Amino acid sequence: MSIQNDVEKLYRSDLEKQRQKQKKKKKKKLLGIMLIVIIIAALILIMQYLGLGLGGGKGEGSGDGKDASASSNEASVTTTTTAAPKEFYDIKVSGSTYIIDERVVDLKSLVSTVKLMSDNVIVRITDDNATKNAMDELKKALTDDGREFTETVLDNSALDNSRADTTSEAVR
Repeated sequence: MSIQNDVEKLYRSDLEKQRQKQKKKKKKKLLGIMLIVIIIAALILIMQYLGLGLGGGKGEGSGDGKDASASSNEASVTTTTTAAPKEFYDIKVSGSTYIIDERVVDLKSLVSTVKLMSDNVIVRITDDNATKNAMDELKKALTDDGREFTETVLDNSALDNSRADTTSEAVR
């Protein structure tokens, strides 16, 4: 029986060693997982402090970001209350001549006439086979004066001489 007792002791000691190894492995796994969680939490805190990642950062500039919506609301209110009706002043450019109310005028007198008009007047330029140079000079003069203008092209193929709108428009 002594051999049997010796085998049992060896078996028990072997089991105890295995249990201790398993406990150590569990502790190592637990420590590893805890270390990973701590590192992730530290990274999140650092990212938040630097304003990266989760969107809770400080952003660029100063202020809390609430002033922009208030000022844009004020701007839209003032725009709608001060809007004046727009009036159009027609200028026809044919070749290299400028025509206002069926009269031929030069660019200098045309610009001086437009300068006298109120700010709510929009100049409507009608292109009747105008030269590029004449159109460019007129647009430059109106832009330099800060005058809003639109361009239309005279459609000579139509019987009623109606105008077709183009897409270009300069705004102050």
